[in-house]
Amino acid sequence: MLIIGIDTGGTFTDFVIFENGKIETFKLLSTPKNPEKTIIKGLKNYLKKDFLLIHGTTVGTNAFLENKMAKTAFLITKGFEDILKIGRQNRVNLFSLNPRKPSSIVSDKLIFGVNERTLADGKVLEKTDEDEILKLAEKLKKRRAESIAILFLHSYINPSNEKAVKKILKKNGFKFITLSSEIFPEYREYERGVITVLNSALMPVISNYIEKIEEGIKGKRFYIMQSNGGVLSPQKIKKEPVRTLLSGPAGGLIASRLIAEETGEKNLITLDMGGTSTDVSVVKNGEFSLSKERVMNNLKIKVPMIEIETVGAGGGSIATVDKAGVLRVGPQSAGANPGPACYGKSEYPTITDAFVVLNIIDPSYFLGGNMKIYPERSFKAIERIARKIKKSVYDTAEGIVKISISSIERAIRAITVEKGDDPRFFTLFPFGGAGGLVAAQLAKRLDIKRVIIPTYQGVFSALGMIFSDYTKEFSSSILKKFSLKTKEYIEKKFEEITQVAEKTLEEENIPKAKRKTVKLLDLRYFGQSFELTIPYSEDFEEIFHKEHEKLYSYRLKDEDIEIVNIRILAKGKISDAFYSYDGERNLPVKPEKRKVYFNGEFENFYYYKRKNLYHGIKLKSPAIIISEFSTVVVPMEFKIKIDKFFNIVLERK
Repeated sequence: MLIIGIDTGGTFTDFVIFENGKIETFKLLSTPKNPEKTIIKGLKNYLKKDFLLIHGTTVGTNAFLENKMAKTAFLITKGFEDILKIGRQNRVNLFSLNPRKPSSIVSDKLIFGVNERTLADGKVLEKTDEDEILKLAEKLKKRRAESIAILFLHSYINPSNEKAVKKILKKNGFKFITLSSEIFPEYREYERGVITVLNSALMPVISNYIEKIEEGIKGKRFYIMQSNGGVLSPQKIKKEPVRTLLSGPAGGLIASRLIAEETGEKNLITLDMGGTSTDVSVVKNGEFSLSKERVMNNLKIKVPMIEIETVGAGGGSIATVDKAGVLRVGPQSAGANPGPACYGKSEYPTITDAFVVLNIIDPSYFLGGNMKIYPERSFKAIERIARKIKKSVYDTAEGIVKISISSIERAIRAITVEKGDDPRFFTLFPFGGAGGLVAAQLAKRLDIKRVIIPTYQGVFSALGMIFSDYTKEFSSSILKKFSLKTKEYIEKKFEEITQVAEKTLEEENIPKAKRKTVKLLDLRYFGQSFELTIPYSEDFEEIFHKEHEKLYSYRLKDEDIEIVNIRILAKGKISDAFYSYDGERNLPVKPEKRKVYFNGEFENFYYYKRKNLYHGIKLKSPAIIISEFSTVVVPMEFKIKIDKFFNIVLERK
């Protein structure tokens, strides 16, 4: 079957086509206001064939960050209406005189207390009253609520009251309803409330988007990438859109893990630099890290997400001069439209324009020569900045690049040094259209000895999507001290949840031979507030002690361990794609030379086209290596070779 991966970015939409063991790639300019238009346009030539589409989307992310979600009502147990405002006592900036409170997401006029009560043991003390809910339905209609979030106390133990309210509201014409017991059946009402409301607010947005794609691809098989690196069917994503908040960047981590296996590299620092932002992450021992919560827009979102640090430094990031005369870069981006000045539609001086001025980006080979850019416009845009800071246009361009590199360096240190890892013992793995432009200079700053720039670098996130597995997590709160009796209880609960997981995989038509379930426990010392997730095994207690000591520098071996949640991670293989690359080439390579402004002066760089390179060839440095969708800059301090997978490998001399 034809397998297609699509990654929609702020500037370009990337397409990877896997057919008959071969991979083809192309890019189209994104249409941010209607991203599905670019997708349907790119698929036009394939609609007569049978294909499997796997798509990473930023629609949910953008709707959340730009607060363009649906008008959502919040129904909660009476007396707890202010839970989203109160939040947690934690202060992110402890010494700030003007701390920012988390957003409630919901208007006060759309928060309603409901007379009901379920106790902590699951016993229903007070059932919901049908007449009360019918009157509430009328209020919701008058206030034009588009979606509804329902959170009742202890519904993770017994969801009967939530389900009763949903049934009544459905009969009264409300289509988009999220129950906290379905989207996040775990204790902690505030976190459950945030996810429930956010999910409801995204439902109409994502549903509308998915339906447009489904209409355009005419019944073809279709999956959406989640934030945890797995995919779900459109039907599931329509119900759980909150799981797509980091949908786009996740694909690159899947492909990175695959290349790590191919090359034998176990520890990678990944660097995905696109048109709007840069995402950095870590692959350790062949696996990327998952976090159970992430703070976005001051809200704590407890959804499994790949640990990614994002900075506003992409090719389209705009350079400005502040009131103090200081040069700044980003986070504002020119995006795809109007784009950098060199695109011909704006006068924004961007990182892309800086590389054009430095003569690093070749105007005649942008997108393989398929997109015309205007270097003279880059010079004019950068000159305006140069006059303000009283520098030459070349020094200003290089300053813009160095500032962006500093931002990315801080992000890398945040996910390595600040978590106890030394970046010197990792291999830097850059991808995205702009990753190769900054990778070598970043490696120098971080004292990283080795850089691998993969084949298909410019469309790497889309590439990862064609190798992704179906992934769904199921969980249940336990809140019990560990003992032999508890062990029997949790094994019984694992069995119950596994049956639900298997049923879900069966509904997705995933063969038994391609299914896998993983058992996990959320553990903590009794009395602690936070927990660690540990694989369930015979020696899980010892593993927990070790992990706790690694993270917090101590263990409490004599303290009781509390089991907070149990989890089942269900996986299913949906794609038969495999990593392939062009066959051997052995053509004579005669590099050109070009003048590049680098480190404050013009310097001769060797100039190679990546399509002419072959396994085993060693290149001269300093060098610029260009391909259809990306450019690699290699300073004098690095040796260059091409490995058997056609990756560019840089090693410090």
